[in-house]
Amino acid sequence: MKRILLGIFVLLFFVPAVLAQKRQITGTVVSSEDGQPVIGVTVQDKATGSYAVSDLNGHYSIEVGVNSETLVFMCISFRNLEAAITGNVLHVEMQPDVMALDEIMVIAYGQGKKTSFTGSAAVVKKEDLERIQTSNITQALQGLSTGVQVINSSGQPGASASILIRGIGSMNASSTPLYVVDGAPYSGYINAIAPSDIESITVLKDASATALYGSRAANGVIMITTRQGQREQGQISFRSNVSFSSLAVDMPHQLTPQEFTELSWRGLYYEAIDNGYTPENAAALATGNIANELKINPWNTGTPVGTDGKLIPGAELLFEGDWRNQLLQSRPRQEYSIDFSGRTEKTNYFFSAGYLDDKGIFTTQQFNRITGRANVTTKVKKWFELGTNTSFSHSLTEAPAGESTIWFLRTVPSIYPIYEWDYNTNSYKTDANGKKLYDYGENRKGWMSWNPLADAEYNNYITKVDNISTRNYAEITFLPQLKFRTNINLDYYLSTYSGYTNPTYGYMAGRGAASRTYTRNVSSVWTNLLTYDKTFNKHTVGVLLGHEAYQRKVNGFSGAKEGFPFGGLYELTSAATMTDLTSYEDNYHLLSWFSRAEYDYDNKYYISGSLRADGSSRFHKNSRWGTFWSVGASWRMSNEDFLKDVSWIDNLKLKASYGALGNDDISWYAYQGLYGSGYDDFGKAGVMISRLPNETLKWETNLQFNTGVDFALFNKLTGSVEYFIRKSKDLLFTMPMAPSTGFSGIDRNIGDVENRGVELQLNWRVIDAEKFKWSMDFNATHYKNTITKLPQKEMNAGVFKWREGQSRYNFWGAEWAGVNPENGNDQWWKNVYETNTDGDKIVVERVLTENYNDVSGDEQKQYLGDAIPKVFGGWSNTFSFYGIDLSFMIYYSLGGKLYDSDYSQMIAYREGFSFHPDNLNSWTENNKSSSFTRFSKAYSNSMGAYSSKFVFDNTFVRLRNISLGYTLPTSVLKKMRFSSFRVYVQGNNLITLGSAVRRGTDPEQSVSGTTVNRFPTTKSVTVGLQFSL
Repeated sequence: MKRILLGIFVLLFFVPAVLAQKRQITGTVVSSEDGQPVIGVTVQDKATGSYAVSDLNGHYSIEVGVNSETLVFMCISFRNLEAAITGNVLHVEMQPDVMALDEIMVIAYGQGKKTSFTGSAAVVKKEDLERIQTSNITQALQGLSTGVQVINSSGQPGASASILIRGIGSMNASSTPLYVVDGAPYSGYINAIAPSDIESITVLKDASATALYGSRAANGVIMITTRQGQREQGQISFRSNVSFSSLAVDMPHQLTPQEFTELSWRGLYYEAIDNGYTPENAAALATGNIANELKINPWNTGTPVGTDGKLIPGAELLFEGDWRNQLLQSRPRQEYSIDFSGRTEKTNYFFSAGYLDDKGIFTTQQFNRITGRANVTTKVKKWFELGTNTSFSHSLTEAPAGESTIWFLRTVPSIYPIYEWDYNTNSYKTDANGKKLYDYGENRKGWMSWNPLADAEYNNYITKVDNISTRNYAEITFLPQLKFRTNINLDYYLSTYSGYTNPTYGYMAGRGAASRTYTRNVSSVWTNLLTYDKTFNKHTVGVLLGHEAYQRKVNGFSGAKEGFPFGGLYELTSAATMTDLTSYEDNYHLLSWFSRAEYDYDNKYYISGSLRADGSSRFHKNSRWGTFWSVGASWRMSNEDFLKDVSWIDNLKLKASYGALGNDDISWYAYQGLYGSGYDDFGKAGVMISRLPNETLKWETNLQFNTGVDFALFNKLTGSVEYFIRKSKDLLFTMPMAPSTGFSGIDRNIGDVENRGVELQLNWRVIDAEKFKWSMDFNATHYKNTITKLPQKEMNAGVFKWREGQSRYNFWGAEWAGVNPENGNDQWWKNVYETNTDGDKIVVERVLTENYNDVSGDEQKQYLGDAIPKVFGGWSNTFSFYGIDLSFMIYYSLGGKLYDSDYSQMIAYREGFSFHPDNLNSWTENNKSSSFTRFSKAYSNSMGAYSSKFVFDNTFVRLRNISLGYTLPTSVLKKMRFSSFRVYVQGNNLITLGSAVRRGTDPEQSVSGTTVNRFPTTKSVTVGLQFSL
C-alpha cells in the first residue's frame, strides 16, 4: 500500500519532459528489502536530465543520449541510487531509507502516514521479531518499544507474557491490552499465531491512536499484521532452526548431603542453646538427635556428625538424590516453516505452514504446534475487491505438575533418594523386572507421597488447543476518494485438558484419578466502514464512519472421577466415584458506532478527532452505553519557511492529544443478581441468592493526555520524546456489607488511579557505507503509578497497602535493622509513640527490638519501596559487513523492588526441606559479622517475611538476544538459483546481571514484583537457516 500511494502521487504530479533521445533503456526497480516492485521511482539520465517514472509493476522505460553513462533512481522512502548503463536492459534494487518520513503505518481501522499521525504508536517490524526465538509472539516485544512493559513471567514453552502499556489501568479489572489481528479484535488463542507469519506489530498507546476501539482500548492496543505476497513472481521461502535451552538464572546451589547434614546439626545446636542448654550439652544433644532429625539417613553410620558440627571421619554416603540432573535437561527445540507468496496484476497471495516442537527443560515437558495460513486478496473488478485471511493451528502442551515441580527442585534435600533404598542390602529396591522403584517419600519429613520423576512417567497433564481464525472482506470503490468495506471475522478455539493420576504408585495409589476439561470460545465481528479521502490544493481531508457488532460465546465443561480398578484405564467412565461435574455458558455482546475525521493543511498542520459509542451486555440497560472520544493535533515545524533552509533538520513535529476511553473487561454478568443451588438445614435441595443485583455498575473510564516531539536530524538520527498522563476513574471495588445481610460485599465504581510518565526513543544510523553499516536503537520509559481515590482510607492487599498518594505495588512491612552481632538474632526498628496536645499520635523515638510481634502491627510498618522500575527499556545494535550481519539487544530494568518470598522460606529452618546456601555463612560465635541470621530450628527467620529483610532492589540487565548470520552474495545466489540464502547462530537470554541472580532468583517475575515459584526463564543457543527460491 505504501508504494502504491507513493506511486500514484508521483504519477499524478511528474510527467516526463524529454523524449527526443536516441537510446531506449528498460528495466524493473524492486526493493532490496523484500523484492517488491517499487512504484513511482523517478529514473533520470544524469547527463541530459531527462527522466521517466516506474509504473505499478516497477517497470520503467527511458530514452537517453548515446553518450549517457549513468542513471539516477530517486523515490521517497528509498535511498537515491546511481547505476551504470551497461546495455539496453538495467534492473536495479533500491534500498529502503531508514530515515524515511512518509512511512505508511497501520492504525485503527486502516492505514495512515507517519507524518500526519497525531497519536502515539510504536511499530515493530518482522526483522526485529526474527531476532528473538520465541514460541509466543508476546514475549518478543520486550525492549522493542517505549511505554510497553513486557514481563515474561513464565518459562513454560508457549506461555504468554504479561504486558502493560503505559502503566496500570485498573485495580481490580483487567489491565491487558486489546489484541487486533489484521484489522479485527482478536479473541482467539494468541499462541496460535506463528511468529514467522507476522509482517509487523503496531502498539497504539494514547487516546488519539486507540479511541476508535472505545470500551476495550483503555489498556492500549496491540495490532498484529500478518504477511502478504510481496514479489510479482511467486516465491518459496523456507526456515529451519534447532536450539537447546537451559536455565537463564541458576537455582540456588543445592546443598550437598554433607552441607545439608551439618547445617541441620547447626539448627539443632542453636535450638538447644535457645532452650537454655550449655554449648557442650547443646552439641551433644544435636549429635545424638541428628539421625532422627534427618529421618532418612544417607550415611553409613547412625551418628554422622560429631560434637564439633562436622561430618565424622569415615562417614560414607550410601545414596544421593540427584534430582536436578534428572529433572532438568537441555532438550532440543525444532522449528520449521515454509511459505509460498506472490502477486499478479489483480491477486496477492500468501500461503504458509509451520511446525514447532519445543521440549523445554523438564522431563516430559513439551510444546508442539502445527500452523497453517492462507491470505489471498483479488480485484474482481476495478471497483470491487475481495480478500480472505484464514489461519489454523493445533497445539499440545504437556507440563509437569505445575509450579510445584519448581518449588520441589529448589527445596528438596539432596539426602532424599529418587528410588527406594534398602538398608539391609545397601542397594536400591527393584520390581520383578529389575526396575528401580521410585521413592514416594513415606519416610521423608517433607515432600511426602510425591516424586516428580515418577509423576512424569506414570501420570499425564496434557492440554490441546485447536484454533481457527478468519478475516474476510469485500471493498467497493464508488469514487477514487470514496470506499465502502465490510469485514466478517471469526475466531474459534477449543481447549481440552486431560489429567490422569495412576492408581498403582504415589499419593493416589489404590484409587487413581482422571479429569477432563473442555472450553470452547467462539467470537465473531462484523465491521462496516465508509471512508472518504480527498486532497485539493493544500488541503487533505479524511473521514471514516463505522459500525461494528461483536459477540462472544464461551462454553465449558469439566468432570473428574476417582477409583480405577487398575492402571492403563484413562477415561472417566472406567473410574468409580464422581468428584466433580461442572458446565457453564457465558455470552458477551458489544454493539458500536464510530467515526474519525482528519485534516491536514499544507503538510504542516494536522488535526484529528474520533468518537465511538459502545453498548455492552456487561452492564444494565440504564448504564449500557458509553461514549468515548479523542482529539489530536500536530505541527510539522520542519516544513515551515523559517526552518526549510536548516539542512540538518529533516523532520520536527510537535503533537498533543487528549481523550476518554473505557474498560468493560470485568465479570460477564457483574450487574445481575445470581442464584445458586444448595441444601437447607433439612437436606432438601433448593435455590438461594448468591449475589445481589447491581444495576448502577458502569464503565471504568480512562482519561489520557499525551504530548511530544518527533524529530529526524542529520539524515542519521530519528527519535521522539513523549510525556503522558493516564487517569483511570470509576474503578471497581467491593464494598463490604453488614454480615446480617448474608453477603460479604457489593461492587461499586469508587476508585481512581493515575500513571504519569516520559518516553524516549532514539534510532541512530551510525555508519551507512556501501559495505559496512551500523545502526543503533535505544528506548527508555519512566512512569509513576499513584492511587488517587479509594473507597476507604486504606486497604490491605497482602504485602501491599493501598493508600491514596501511594503506588498500587508499594510494599508494606516492618523495617529490618540487620543481625544483632551479639547473638545473631534479627532486629527491627520499633516506633515509640506519644500523644500530642491535639490528641494525635506522633513518633518520638525509634528503638531496636528482636521481637517481631512488636512490629507486626500497622502502626509499626512503613512503605518499603515500589515494585515498578524507575526506568526500563532496550538498547539494540545491528551491524552488516560483506554479507555478515551481527545484532544484539540488551533489556534493562533499573530500580524497583522485589519481594523474594521464595528466599524468605528457604533461609529459614523448615523440617523436611532444604536450606538456602546463604545459611552456610550465617551467624555463629566465630562469624559475628555475618549479615545472615543465626540458624536455629527454634528461630524461624521467615516470621519476619513481611519486612524489608526480604524486599530487595531489583535492578537487572539481560542480554535478550544476540545473532550472527551470513547471507550469500547475489553472484553466488544466481548460480544456485536462490533469491536469498542465510545461515545464522543466535542466543537468547545468555547473560543476566542483577542482585537477585546471587540468590538464585530470576529478577523477571510478576508485575507485582513478588516471586511465585514460576517456571523459570530459559536461555538458548540456536542454529538456523533460511532461504528463498
